[in-house]
Amino acid sequence: MDRFNVQMTRSAADDLQDIPDKFREQIITSIKLLSVNPLVSGTGIKKLKGFKPPLYRLRSGDYRVLYRITERIITIMRVIDRKELEKIIKRLN
Repeated sequence: MDRFNVQMTRSAADDLQDIPDKFREQIITSIKLLSVNPLVSGTGIKKLKGFKPPLYRLRSGDYRVLYRITERIITIMRVIDRKELEKIIKRLN
């Protein structure tokens, strides 16, 4: 099976640095799993409506990972607290 390449925007890397260590490790593990299959059903992944190209949300504890898939590349756009999700999505749209 081909793996996907995962890259992070500067915003996502900055977001990840601000997250406490115990949560950061869980999020990094979730992101690594995306490289195997970024659209696994039943794992807290949801395609968000109204975005072209499509934007996906991955739940990881109280945090959400927003990402896009282009060919074999997954681009992590943001890693945010679930309470900030709606505000950040409005800025991305």
